[in-house]
Amino acid sequence: MAVNADPRDGLDAAERARAGYRGEWHPLLAAVEQPVGTWTMTAPDGRPYGVIRLLELGGERGYRAVTWAEDSGDRELIGYFRSLRAAAMAAHRRFLASHGPRRLPADARNTAATRRA
Repeated sequence: MAVNADPRDGLDAAERARAGYRGEWHPLLAAVEQPVGTWTMTAPDGRPYGVIRLLELGGERGYRAVTWAEDSGDRELIGYFRSLRAAAMAAHRRFLASHGPRRLPADARNTAATRRA
């Protein structure tokens, strides 16, 4: 595949930059496809955090997203999606949530609220 060497591309990029264009990043950019039909969601430090697979169920194609673990039996289902973009977004949100504070189970929250009352 050849890189486009058209000078106009650089001029257009400079014009967008001057106009305040802020391209939007999407989690799909963190998806590395290998093998074909399987995407590994990869953090900036290179560690994998999710796996998305193209599949066909009942004649419909879609995507299955799971958390990443070395052993596939340790992976957790994130969900099934009709588009790769939606699967990547869900996997990324799950990854971000893993970095936040852990929520208490509903019954533990109720117990804690009762103690404060």
